[in-house]
Order: sequence, then C-alpha cells, then structure tokens
Amino acid sequence: MNFKKTLVVYRKETLEVLRDKRTIFTTFILPVILYPLLIVGFNSLMMRQTAVLEERGATLAVADQINTVESQNLLKEIRQIKNYHLLPYTASSQELYRQKDIQAIITLRDSVAADGLKYYLISVQYDKSKELGRMVYSNLKEAIAKQEKDLQKAYLNSAGLNPEVLNLVAIKEVDTSTAEKKMGMFLGMFLPYIVIMMLVAGAATVAADLVAGEKERRTLETLLVSSVGRQEIVFGKYLTIITLAMLNVVVNLFSISVSLKFMLANQSKDMAGVQMPLSAILILLAAMIPLATLFSAILLSVSTFSRNMKEARTYEQPIMMLAMMMGFISFLPTAEINNLWALIPVINIALLFKAVMINEYTLANLLITVGSTLVLDVLAIWATLKLFTTESILFRADDDSSSLKAVKKDKRMFFNPYYGLVYFTLALVVLYYLGGYWQLKDLFRGLMQTQILIIALPVLLISRILKLNGKETFRLKLPAPMEVVLIPFIAVSAAILVALLAQLINLVFPFPQAYVEMLSKLFTMDKSILRVFLVMSVLPGICEELLFRGFLIRFFEKYGAKTAVVISALLFALFHLDPFRFFPVLLLGLLLGYLVVRSGSLYNGMLSHLINNGLALLLTTFGSSAWLKPLLSKGDNLHFWLAVPALLVLSAGLYAFHKVTAKGDQACAE
Repeated sequence: MNFKKTLVVYRKETLEVLRDKRTIFTTFILPVILYPLLIVGFNSLMMRQTAVLEERGATLAVADQINTVESQNLLKEIRQIKNYHLLPYTASSQELYRQKDIQAIITLRDSVAADGLKYYLISVQYDKSKELGRMVYSNLKEAIAKQEKDLQKAYLNSAGLNPEVLNLVAIKEVDTSTAEKKMGMFLGMFLPYIVIMMLVAGAATVAADLVAGEKERRTLETLLVSSVGRQEIVFGKYLTIITLAMLNVVVNLFSISVSLKFMLANQSKDMAGVQMPLSAILILLAAMIPLATLFSAILLSVSTFSRNMKEARTYEQPIMMLAMMMGFISFLPTAEINNLWALIPVINIALLFKAVMINEYTLANLLITVGSTLVLDVLAIWATLKLFTTESILFRADDDSSSLKAVKKDKRMFFNPYYGLVYFTLALVVLYYLGGYWQLKDLFRGLMQTQILIIALPVLLISRILKLNGKETFRLKLPAPMEVVLIPFIAVSAAILVALLAQLINLVFPFPQAYVEMLSKLFTMDKSILRVFLVMSVLPGICEELLFRGFLIRFFEKYGAKTAVVISALLFALFHLDPFRFFPVLLLGLLLGYLVVRSGSLYNGMLSHLINNGLALLLTTFGSSAWLKPLLSKGDNLHFWLAVPALLVLSAGLYAFHKVTAKGDQACAE
C-alpha cells in the first residue's frame, strides 16, 4: 500500500466533505449553539418554573377532628408557609380538589396506644404526579416534623425527662469527595451516552456519502480507474470518516462540558469554578479514538455494501440503535468498569468514560478497553477491504433477486444473508420473550418447548412450505462408520478444553454468584437423570444443530464455506444470550461447523453436540463420585493439566477425521 496515495485520497475526500455547508453546520456550528440552548436554557426555565410554583402557593382544605391546642399549633405552623391558604373542610372540598381549586386535603385525628399513650394521625391527600403536589407534600412534611419535635419535647418535660434524650445519636456528615468528583459523577452518567451517539451519528453521515453516495452520483468509477489502488482508496476514506467523527466528538464534548459546568455552578456553590482535569479529557479522547475507528470501519463496510444512500441509511439504523442501547449502561448506578466489561465494545468505552470522570479506573481497564476495541477494528477494516475488492458487491445491481417474489419463482433465492439474519433475529426475539416466559414458568417443560417449538419446528415448517429437499438442504447424510468412531474422541477432548477455557475466564473475570446458581439449576432439575439428559443433551444436540449447522449456515455459503462456518458459529454463540460463555460456545460452534461441512453429515454435529452437553451433565451430577474425583479440583471444575492430553487427543482426532472424510466441495477444511 502506498501511503502517499492514501493521503491524497484522504485530502480529497476531507475537502469534499468540508465543502458541504450542511456538514459544516451540523458538525461544528449546531453543537456550539444547541447545547447551551438546551442545557442552560432548560435549566433556567426549570428554575423559573419552580419559583413560579412557590409564588403561586397552594390552597389546602383542613379537617381538624381533634381541635386541641396541639392541632391548632400545627395549623399555625402550616400557615407560616409562604402563600399557603387554609380552608375548613366542607362537603364540597372533594369536588374542589378534583377541579384542582384545592391542592391538598389534610385530615387530623388522634388515637390512643395500648399503653394509654396518645398520638396523632395526619393524612395528606395530594396528587403525586404533579410537581405542585409534590412540593406541597414536601413543605407540609417539613412543617409537621417541626411540630412533632415540639410535641415530643413537651411530653418529655411533663414526664420529668430531659428532652435531649431525643438527640442521643448525632450524625455528622463527612464528605470525602471533591467538587471535581461530584461533577464527574454527574457528567459520567449521561455524557458517555451522548458522546457515543454523536460519534456514531457523525461517522454515519460521512460514511454513507463516501461510497454509497458516490455510487448514486456515478463518481466512484472515476476514482477506481485512477492510479490509486483500492487499498489506498479504502484507507483514505476510512481516515476521512475517523477525522470527521472525532472532530464531531471534540466539538460536542466541549460544548456539553461548558454548558453543564455553567448549569452546575448555578445550582451549587460547591461547583463554582470547577474544572475538568486536562489529563481526564486527554484520556477520554484517546479512548474514543479506537471506538471511532471501529464504527468508521463498520459504517464504511455498510456504505460499500449498499447500492445507494437510502439503503445505507436503512442499514445504519440498527447499528445506531444497538450503540444507543449499549451506551445507556452509563446511566446504571451499579455498572462499573472491570476487566470483563472492558472486553465488550461500546459498553467498555461508556463505563471507562464514567470511571475516568470520577478518577476510579486502572491502567488495566484502559489497556483492555483500547486493545479489545482495536482487535475489532482490524476485523472490521478487513471486512471493508474484502467488500471493496469484490466487484459483485461493490457494483450490486438494483435487482429483486432477494425479494419474496423472486423466492417464489426460484426457491434457491431464499438462502441469502438478508433472510438468514432476519430469521435469526426473529428466532432470538421469540427465544428471549416466549422461551424466557416458558422457562420461568416451568424450567424443564420450558426447555423442551423452546427446543422443539422455537428452534426446530419453524425450520421444518419452512422446509415443508418451500418444498426443499430436506436431505440435501440439512445434510442428512449418514456418516461413515469411521467418522462415528472418531466423533466421541473429538467431542470429549473438545468439551474438556472448552470447559477449561470457561474456568480460565472465571478466574480472570469471576462469574456473578447469581449466574453460577442459575447455571447449576439447568443440570440439577428435580427430574430423573434420563429426562434431564433428554432435555439438556439430546434435544439441543438435534434441534440446535438443525437450526445452525443445518439451516442458518446455508444462508451464508455464497461467501464460501469458511465464512459460513464462522458466521454460523457467531450466531450460535449469540443465540445462547450468555456473555460469560460467549467465547467457549463460539469455539464449540466452529468445531461443529467444521465437522458438519467437512463430512457433509449433520449427524456428526448432532452427536458431538450431544456428547459435549452430556459431559457437562455428567460432571455436575456425578462430580462427588469417587471415580471422577481424580479429574476434578473444586466442585465440578476440571484440573488444568487435563488440557495437555485433551489437546493431543483433539489434534489426533481431527487429523484422522480430516483424512477419512471425503473432500468433495467442502473447501473450508483446507
């Protein structure tokens, strides 16, 4: 790759984007104007509205059923509240309350305890949904509390006791936080969310125009026939998106920070003159760069794949919604950055942002966040290069080959990536809502219903409706005897390695206790071992393999067998809705995909999947047995030394499996 040519493309694209007045306005001018108007203006408006409510006061109806000196003193205390007017309770008071002419109704009653002590019951009827109602109740509560204190003192004096007995415990507040930390706590809640959204929105605007827009304007061909190579074009456009996205972040961050600082200073004297540390700002900007490069690569891939701007905008919407939901984690008070969260994109940046604002982060958090995001950057830009160098994708025709009308004409058109992702998304939604409901109601029955009705049955119905050749589509070819012999060796050794990987993850990023207990419930149901084996091993082995290695894998085979295996494994890992076991399940999915595609038999995947789940059930059920104890360290955890023999057996098993299976057209094994 020629770096000079990349810079030429970068300068060209950047200048063209900056010539657009709309881009200049939305990226640089609008944030500087918008946030002061929204934040400072809204805060001033709220303060003014609160003052208006206090000046307006309230009219209260009072039903004094006691009419003693004490009750009169209480009403006198309430009358001292500014702009509060008391009216005697009448038959029309409830109607006046419904018409909002009266804001609250106070009822005073007394009662006597079992030991003869007289006490007072005060009822306050008000509308808590209204700001005025809440303010009235707060003022009344304060006045009543003050009068209660006076009554207690009078009672103690009459009993010959020292009233100071009420103050035996004095609480002194010692706040160790600084004004900077208070501001950081406040900003750290929603600033990451806003900045992430602005980053994605800024990158999306530029990315859609750089490739999809050029396709519409018919100017992309001119660039492709120049002396600049495709790698230089991709990286030049990539750098342009990153630059504009980061400029958008800097401008938005500056405008929001200044506006919020002004607002907080007006609300609290402690916040006056507080400045965000320069080191924190630099760390945040440095941490945002990997996220900017990640979304720039993803959105550039989307733009490259799209035929026009309209299609690109359509694909961008789910990405923005996902980023929005993941960035929302900064609002959760208990969510804090740790080494596990640091591995999850977007979430890691949001929580790191929050931690930096209050200066409670470690260097490991920062490095893992940046490192894990950069790994995804590399994968995303590799995908962009792959798309940009594939003519059939770069210049996709505006045809209807993937429409339902085309599917009716030719059933083979059904198996395209679009329908595959749509089906997976629908299945995931049904699993989460309906499957989750079934399993909460009855775990054993719910798991059976999930496997049969949600995972397997729809696949079989679609096959029947489209009149597909089930044997060919799902690779229902009987495996060779030697394959069946090798599968147990491969499956058991792989299951051991996957279990050890899960244990290693648990050592580095400890699983929550609630998660461990939930997982153990799956294997310790109050059913016979055969019934648990059926629902935990047999049904998943059949139904999940039918869905992922039999059905979903077919949608992505146009990209090659290797890619189809990887995508089906990713979907398989996502479908389990378990972030703690994502990587072990992903590796298992890759192995199962290889076994099925290499041999052309789904039965090999089913048998291997069954053995994997069966081994987990065996360890959980018989972990305390004497014949298993030499293999276990604590509970049902395996000894790590088992990784060596398991790796040797797996390597030998895969080598033998590779030799005995016919190559055919299954090039993914090479």
